[in-house]
Amino acid sequence: RFAASLDGVLTVLSGMSSLEQVEDNICIMGEFRPLTQEEREVIGRTVQIINDSIAIPCTACRYCCDGCPLGLDIPAMIAACNEARFALSSNVRMRFDALPEDKRPGACVGCRSCEAVCPQQIKISEMMADFTSLIGM
Repeated sequence: RFAASLDGVLTVLSGMSSLEQVEDNICIMGEFRPLTQEEREVIGRTVQIINDSIAIPCTACRYCCDGCPLGLDIPAMIAACNEARFALSSNVRMRFDALPEDKRPGACVGCRSCEAVCPQQIKISEMMADFTSLIGM
């Protein structure tokens, strides 16, 4: 309903992987009802809360991983960095201690090939250095 309520949208392509999801979409779009102003405001407030709480806005698309010469799991490191910044988990350091040295955030050589393909334009090499300092690696 959100996507179909946007101005200029004529078609909504919804990813579905089960018959239940197809049936749900048919029910929602069969008798389409655009979002109300109140619903739009709730979504706007929710987006603001989420944006204010995420230190690094990674969507885990993994485009950055394809070009990394070291094969680092950059989205996992960004997620862990966000956890560490907001003290969401006390075992972030422990998870990275279990990784081989060449797969830890400090292994990043700062080549920036990941940044060239990041749709969020995240400064990944800077984040890796900051993260290394943050968790003391």
